[in-house]
Amino acid sequence: MLEPLAGALEVTIAELISGERASSEEYTSVVDSAVKNVIEYSESQIAQKVKSFIKKAIVCMTCVCLLLLLLLPTLNGLIRGDGFAWQCIPAYLCAQKAAKAIETGDEQAIQSYIGNSEGMFSSLSELNEQGITIRKAEAKFWRTRLDDMFLLLEVDFIVIYQDIKYQFTCSGTYRNGKVEFMNIVNPGWGQEYPEWILQLNDALSTYDPG
Repeated sequence: MLEPLAGALEVTIAELISGERASSEEYTSVVDSAVKNVIEYSESQIAQKVKSFIKKAIVCMTCVCLLLLLLLPTLNGLIRGDGFAWQCIPAYLCAQKAAKAIETGDEQAIQSYIGNSEGMFSSLSELNEQGITIRKAEAKFWRTRLDDMFLLLEVDFIVIYQDIKYQFTCSGTYRNGKVEFMNIVNPGWGQEYPEWILQLNDALSTYDPG
């Protein structure tokens, strides 16, 4: 702020600092130039320190993110299941893609990310023609875990039928690079379900216990 202040007061920076008018104009000019050099050097040093601080902050944030990337799955396995397997990460990513494939009805994606998916595309297409649509299908990272040494995952989705929304959770497992889904309902428990729910259950059930 010294330079603009000196300009406003119509004095040199050296006179502003000393608090009095200089007796020699040549001497004042030399001192004024030296002061400006000091100010410029100080500003460059401050700029370098700011850049250095930003770089260190970015490095620290990157390290924290990497640490969290390692810790979160580990905590996930310890809290939600029997332990952690690094397969939980690809299992979750594949489950996300499988969930999106079910939501969009993409035949190629269904074949790529869902195991034993023969007939799923045609079944989902038939349900869609009946006015049954799947929305907001999403895998849950915190529910992808080892359970009794079985790699378990879960996908939540909403089904809209006759303007009514139904919330479902579909469990599954990850094997050979693909997701296999289990039943969303179990008719064997004696509870009665509408026919369209049973059709949806059959369409999504691809898990092969063998």
